[in-house]
Amino acid sequence: MGSYREKVREHQGVPVDNWINIMRTAGAEVLDAAVPAATRSAAFQHHRVDVLVVAALPEEFDAAKAAGLAIAPAGPGVLRWEERDLDGVPPFLWGEYRVDGKPRFTVALARPTQMGGRATGPFAASLVDRLRPAVLAMCGVCAGNPADTALGDVVVAEPVYEWDEGRQLASRFEGDHRQFRLEPRWLRAAQDFDPSGLASHGEASEEEALLWFLEQLHRGQQPRRHPARDAYFPSGTWQRRLARLEEEGFIRREPTGEALLTGEGSALVRRRLYDDIEGPRQRPFRVLAAPMASGSAVIADPDVWGRLRTMGMRNITAVEMEAATIATVAHDRGLVWFVAKGVMDHADRREDDRYRQFAARASAQVMFAMLKRLVAKTGAGETAPVAVAVRRRERRPHRRARSSTSARRPALTGGHRCAPALVGNPRQVPREAAPS
Repeated sequence: MGSYREKVREHQGVPVDNWINIMRTAGAEVLDAAVPAATRSAAFQHHRVDVLVVAALPEEFDAAKAAGLAIAPAGPGVLRWEERDLDGVPPFLWGEYRVDGKPRFTVALARPTQMGGRATGPFAASLVDRLRPAVLAMCGVCAGNPADTALGDVVVAEPVYEWDEGRQLASRFEGDHRQFRLEPRWLRAAQDFDPSGLASHGEASEEEALLWFLEQLHRGQQPRRHPARDAYFPSGTWQRRLARLEEEGFIRREPTGEALLTGEGSALVRRRLYDDIEGPRQRPFRVLAAPMASGSAVIADPDVWGRLRTMGMRNITAVEMEAATIATVAHDRGLVWFVAKGVMDHADRREDDRYRQFAARASAQVMFAMLKRLVAKTGAGETAPVAVAVRRRERRPHRRARSSTSARRPALTGGHRCAPALVGNPRQVPREAAPS
């Protein structure tokens, strides 16, 4: 013990930034007794954050960085992202999210070097164990079920699971799915979310609506039964707009009334798809809280939706590669998790990336709007605890004991900084602008 106490005395008066490295090199168990509690707590708290956001791809990372950035000094958003590079964890951006000029929560933003659950799992776990957030979130892109989604829609995972987890037989796959459910308040807020105030949301013009109609026919879908029909054809516009398309020779009508694409209409769609290399800036997209399935491969097979239906989940709205990993890391550590992903394609064989950037941007704006709504500081300037996360930690002392680092963490309800709270009435999700 004496040698360790001497080591501590050697470092008396050093900046608080260096205390974490001192603890690591000197032996944390002994220093727990040797270092003053206030100094030890300040060292741990210095690099803690309220929210950790993980993005799997560079364009998803850039979209989240832009969506979280404030466009005015008072916010909402982060005034300046700071690069952080701590020993033992991947680099990340740090920011203080402000609303009405006051700090609301601290946030770290990071990405692994590869997409997929195998890369995301250890990456997210290392940052969570070091930064100790109360909320673990992700935004990005996904494939959406064409029966339920339109390109650009944002799907909030509820529930999420690994769809390729189970047993593969010669003739079929038997799933062994472990589902993770969204916390009730976050689910209700997602169900009631109105995206119309976000920067990426905008009403479709008549020209955009007519092109959308032709695109659905080009994809082999009937726009009349499409879930996004009302977003592009408000009440009273359906018959008039179809008559215009028919008069201009882009569609013809069957005796049943069904619309079919003409040669001229097909040529117009193909030409527009070829010319549109940047994708849309605004769309009347929807936010759907719906089942999301994660897998280990990129899917380009339109039959995947039928196969997933036979594996135990009756209706799958989105597929992607990382959401279940994020939920698993959060669940194992007693954290709240949240995943929002924008629909960039329908898992078909069409090589069309027009909606990739839009989907990434829209999902990031939805995510930050949800964080702004549900994570808040108290009037005393501290961050109030997340009741669910705290209760989970109290019920799981054996989980904290797995790691010598996590077992010695200061309590979330301590005097320096606590975990964020789920506050307010989640039914009233405000409309807000977010930078594109």
